[in-house]
Amino acid sequence: MSDERVQPDYRQTLHEAVVETSRAVVAGSLGVVEATRRLMELAAELDALDDEDFIYFIELDSRSDGFPLGVAREQWSSTALEREDLDRRKYEDAVHADAVAHCRSLIARYAPPA
Repeated sequence: MSDERVQPDYRQTLHEAVVETSRAVVAGSLGVVEATRRLMELAAELDALDDEDFIYFIELDSRSDGFPLGVAREQWSSTALEREDLDRRKYEDAVHADAVAHCRSLIARYAPPA
């Protein structure tokens, strides 16, 4: 018996990333804004920008693209980051329930069958 591992194809890897990101939002371990940015990249790679659930996140992305995340935060003052982080938390609280519903739908669609 060979010890070689089967490598997943690229599309399967994208599906797994959609599921992982969506589950993190549902679990509360990943913020909606950060998840939105990840999901936008994945939707583009999957050519699924016209999917109803991804359309929801496209709209969120356009409304939240000003919030600094990742390396962009290095360019902001601590005072400005405090203000933006507070605004981002308020925004995420307001959209969280709908985002979770769309994430559950993505999980149902992209998770491998049990």
